[in-house]
Amino acid sequence: MRILFKVLVVFVVITFFVCPEIMATEQKKEPSVNEKILEILIEKNIITKEQYKELRQLAQEEEIDKKPKAVAGFNKGFYIESTDKQHKIKFDGRFHGDFKAYLDDHPDHSSFFVRRARLAASGTLYKYYDFRVEAEFGKGGSRLNDGFMNIHYWPQAQIKFGQFKMPFSMEELTSDNWIDFIERSVVNKLVPSRDLGVMLHGGLQDQLFYYQLGVFNGYKLNQVNDPDNGKDLAFRLMVSPFIKTGHKAIEGLHFGGALTYGNENLTKDQWWNSGSFKTAAGTTYLSMANGVVQDGERTRGGLELYWDWGSTALKGEYMVTQLDGLQINNQNNHFDIKGGYLSISHYLTGEKFTFKNGQPGRSVPLKNFEPGTPGWGAWQIGARFEFLEADQGLLDLGYVDSTLYTDKTYGYTLGINWYPNEMVRFMLNYYHMKFDDAITVSGQQIDDEDVILTRFQMVF
Repeated sequence: MRILFKVLVVFVVITFFVCPEIMATEQKKEPSVNEKILEILIEKNIITKEQYKELRQLAQEEEIDKKPKAVAGFNKGFYIESTDKQHKIKFDGRFHGDFKAYLDDHPDHSSFFVRRARLAASGTLYKYYDFRVEAEFGKGGSRLNDGFMNIHYWPQAQIKFGQFKMPFSMEELTSDNWIDFIERSVVNKLVPSRDLGVMLHGGLQDQLFYYQLGVFNGYKLNQVNDPDNGKDLAFRLMVSPFIKTGHKAIEGLHFGGALTYGNENLTKDQWWNSGSFKTAAGTTYLSMANGVVQDGERTRGGLELYWDWGSTALKGEYMVTQLDGLQINNQNNHFDIKGGYLSISHYLTGEKFTFKNGQPGRSVPLKNFEPGTPGWGAWQIGARFEFLEADQGLLDLGYVDSTLYTDKTYGYTLGINWYPNEMVRFMLNYYHMKFDDAITVSGQQIDDEDVILTRFQMVF
């Protein structure tokens, strides 16, 4: 771990401080018309050098006064930008209003709720310094989601510092504004998501490769202090071998892999998911017992697949989390938790999927919905199979209460989405999960779950 950290530090130093000569030099500014006239006058000795300097200064000040200092507009969000393109600030946000309804005899109740309500400011200073600050107000609380800066002298070697998503899982790195289903798959509970750290990243060979390499606390977001001395190393690589072939059937085929490694000394409440695993409807089916501590290595490994051809996309991931040094009641053991998903999605109205910087992007309706016009927006359908499985020993040895929880769940999601325009989306999902053993929810045992999920979404 120390050797890998030193290698990362050396790479950053070489990239940003030893190789400044590869920066492109700024082009010389073209003289204004007034300056050209003054140059002709002094060449013909019509004015003196002192008059030339004085008039040139006045001409430059006049040009500056004529130019607006900044412009404002709207492009997928409101922005203000300096006229020299060196500085820009953008204001954006999102609203996700959800409703869930249980179809079977479930002890929990159907409910409306605000899943996400976020406001953010992002921008660029002096061309090369990006920043983003995002606050979350959904689910009746508030917190800082993102708070980072990104330096990009060269797109092949950018450095990001602050609080942001660790480079693990294509599904997690895809914005929840553009995921195909209302909630991410059940295996997403193995994913670390946001953390505090520093990351080197960039695209190579015209996006043939996209890499991300970082060091993080390995704890949780919005924490002032790391509870242990260990740090997590994270690496992700996405390969797009056919992106330049011109063959429509395979140019959208991308493969990826990711790894995180750290030596932890944490109670289960200090884990990335507080030791609890939930379904899309929020039902806890696996949870570590009180008193569980991990004092050992934590390793995650994941494989990723993305393949789009025109209006259809296939996505899949498989991942394993290995927990070493898991302790309870004088026991010390090693356990694995694994899972995956495979999904397919299709635009009925002909829109194309997008993929950039190692992850899926947003799609835009070919024609917005306007009453009285032929446009109907974008219509999308999709299906997903998913599963998660933990070692049986977690239940047998008392790390998990076997009378309340199970070690395995699997199921599927069916969905339909309507985009009246690129800023608004309405979603409807049917979600079915099967539990390998009956679990206890509010004193009642259930062995499966059937839920209707809906979302009203606006992005601005």
